[in-house]
Amino acid sequence: MPLLLPILVTGLLGLACPALLWAQSVLENPRPGSFQSGIGVVSGWVCDANHIEIVFDRDDTSTHEAAYGTSRADTQGECGDANNGFGLLFNWNLLGPGRHTVSARADGQEFATATVTVTTLGAEFLPDVGKRERLENFPQAGTDSIVAWQTSLQNFVIARVDELASQIQSMDAAGDSLSKGFNAQGAAFCPNDDQESSNWATSVTHDTDFCGKGAEGVFSQAEGLECRQGASIMSAAPNSAESGADMLTDFVVQANKIVTFLNSRPAPRYTTVALGHNDICGGKIEKMNTSCPAGPDQDPNNHCWTTPAAFEREFRKGLDVLMTVPELKIGVASLVRLSQLCNHSDKAACSVLPGSCEDTWQFAPLVLENGICGSLTSDCSEERIQDVYEMAREYRNILDRVTQEYAVIPAGQASPTVPIAGEEVGGGSKAENVLLTFSNASWEYKFTSEDISCCDCFHPSILGQDLAARILFDGFTCSESDACCSDTGDALVDGLCTTEETGGRFVPGLF
Repeated sequence: MPLLLPILVTGLLGLACPALLWAQSVLENPRPGSFQSGIGVVSGWVCDANHIEIVFDRDDTSTHEAAYGTSRADTQGECGDANNGFGLLFNWNLLGPGRHTVSARADGQEFATATVTVTTLGAEFLPDVGKRERLENFPQAGTDSIVAWQTSLQNFVIARVDELASQIQSMDAAGDSLSKGFNAQGAAFCPNDDQESSNWATSVTHDTDFCGKGAEGVFSQAEGLECRQGASIMSAAPNSAESGADMLTDFVVQANKIVTFLNSRPAPRYTTVALGHNDICGGKIEKMNTSCPAGPDQDPNNHCWTTPAAFEREFRKGLDVLMTVPELKIGVASLVRLSQLCNHSDKAACSVLPGSCEDTWQFAPLVLENGICGSLTSDCSEERIQDVYEMAREYRNILDRVTQEYAVIPAGQASPTVPIAGEEVGGGSKAENVLLTFSNASWEYKFTSEDISCCDCFHPSILGQDLAARILFDGFTCSESDACCSDTGDALVDGLCTTEETGGRFVPGLF
């Protein structure tokens, strides 16, 4: 009998080992019955093993070793230590569509399985896909999720959550000729005037089809909001933007007009802000000047462009005005990378004089003191391209930084008081439910010659206006169809957007 006892105990322990392994081993992802696509993680934890293998469809030729030993503090009580996590990054497309079994094994012994359904897009790896979609009323009514294709994951990810597009009732716009549709409808006889029904922000021409572009071909942000709601909103017509406007002298004036309009309209409210282009393009053709029209607010040694300090001062003052309106979304758009214009000097122009854009730009100083953005286009020299890019980038950085600063001011509190460009500014009180967002989409997008009006080779065409509305609404993904400018640190290369980015990075819009 004493000889039989060790044998019996050993046999019982041998039977217990598999049960112990199952109790101290968990396959957390994927869950049984789940749906899988793209690139995902197979993961879980095991208390004690030398190596973890994942086998698909129990086919030993499809065995993959998982990384093992990552810290899992939640397993301390079960295992007596924490280095028990395992994970495997796996491309589900490799399995093909249909049902598949995932088997997890510790030192060769299976401890868990999960049967999943794999959905593929017909390829092992899809490159250069630039897609984003708005999922309305997800995850709940009135809230939308904007999902963007991420090439590295071969799947869609939630890029933004928007709770306002389904509710905004009133809209206006601060800006320059971009927001007035100037010369958008290029034709043999160019109007050289505002065409507000073609502007990217507030135009509404869809008649009874809330999701239609209208005859002019621009699906504006106002129309996008009406499409989302299936109902009309109150959109300023005309809006508060003005052709030729700049940040230095016009933003505060426009902000006050917007406050007057929106305060008497239903909430929630929305205004776009797209200014700064004329702080550069209104500058002198010659770089060095003895004086400037706006005195110290413009730099006589740099084309009489608005100084960055004065630009920031006026931007802060305008925001102080706008944020007094309750239930207002303020969408601040970056400048367009103006220096890209010089990529399109050979575009055919359709103005009174035949020829190319370069011909139009060369003729312009004969009738306009500063030409058509003459500080850049008068000869598109390398120096001009670099100078324009660097100044526009400074303005862009100010718009981004100050918008983020104002975004976190609590309701009922004042903006910080700061001395800047000879004045002390700030102290504006933020009303309830004021939201500020900044989008870099217009800065990062590499525009084409088709996006430029053939009338003056400067303002956006119909395609350009429609593009601005699209990328500044839900954003866009850097791809072959929507190329981004890849910044290298070289002002000439970056000014011309010579190096493209098409790898699938998502650039958020204003929603």
